[in-house]
Amino acid sequence: MSAAFRRGTGGRSSFSGVVATVFGATGFYGRYIINRLGRVGSQIVAPYRADDYEIRHLKPMGDLGQIVFPKFNLKDKESVAKAVRHSNVVINLVGRDYETRNFSFKDVHVDGARAIAEASRDAGVKRLVHFSALNAEHDSPSAFLRSKAQGEEEVKKAFPDVTIVRPSDTYGHEDRLFNSYAKLRMFRFVPLLDYGIKTYKNPVHVGDITRGTINIIHDPSTIGKTFEFAGPREYLLYDLVQFLFHSIYRRFIPVSPPKFLAQFVAFVLEQSPFIPYLTRDTLLRLHLSNTLTPGVPGLEDVGVTPHLVEDKALNSIRRFRLGMDFKKSMEDLSSPDEINRIIRKAE
Repeated sequence: MSAAFRRGTGGRSSFSGVVATVFGATGFYGRYIINRLGRVGSQIVAPYRADDYEIRHLKPMGDLGQIVFPKFNLKDKESVAKAVRHSNVVINLVGRDYETRNFSFKDVHVDGARAIAEASRDAGVKRLVHFSALNAEHDSPSAFLRSKAQGEEEVKKAFPDVTIVRPSDTYGHEDRLFNSYAKLRMFRFVPLLDYGIKTYKNPVHVGDITRGTINIIHDPSTIGKTFEFAGPREYLLYDLVQFLFHSIYRRFIPVSPPKFLAQFVAFVLEQSPFIPYLTRDTLLRLHLSNTLTPGVPGLEDVGVTPHLVEDKALNSIRRFRLGMDFKKSMEDLSSPDEINRIIRKAE
């Protein structure tokens, strides 16, 4: 993606020719994508509806005055249209892990996605990148994934040249994969349905997704295509959680609660007036195997070599270790059984 007014050598004080509106900038993916765009001299519009404190970490990611933060509401089409008015690239990262009284999955993933696509079309935006989710299917048992599939259809109708990205379970400092299980480290047991041996995951590092997204923007051959961004290796959920506890020197004792009991606990937790730790739909998705669609391009097709979990995850989960183990590398780790023996001896 380039423009006639492109100037400079490519650093943050240059102008890359990209004027990008990034919806969902305050979320997990948003901070990484904005940082990458800002480093190469892009002008960025980051609409937000949260408190001002939610965007202050984004301000230093671009040169002075190159990132602007207009207020918007996903249900207000005029505010959406204003946010894309001067952009040649729009990236829709807006998503919702759980429903609230104000925003259902349909409001965010279907109606909101359609509004952004229509506004981008009417404003003459050249590139629209829409983030969906791996396993997005109309017949999925997950309401979240069904709404993502419906959202893809609506976006394609409104903006046929849209590029759709379906990311797999993603890990990084702010993820909802390893962080969710790491919170259980203070308890004696780790609950996993069927001990996690019936669930397969292809976790992908957030940095790989970011590089892939930026490459999509600059590659015209990706117009109108759908990509599935997943990690290079398939893991059992059991192995992933064991790796996490192994890496932070915590004993790993999995238990398999009855499904009805797990769903009841999730139902109780989702009644929280604050951000729920777990919902029934999240529980279902945590134990749903990743399924890659044959023939659909991935990270390698946009010039990105995805990293293995064991090569990247320690950077984000190291903070869950005790102080005496904090600086140890992966090569210093003993086997999981040996770690359990060390912990028992210490107790």
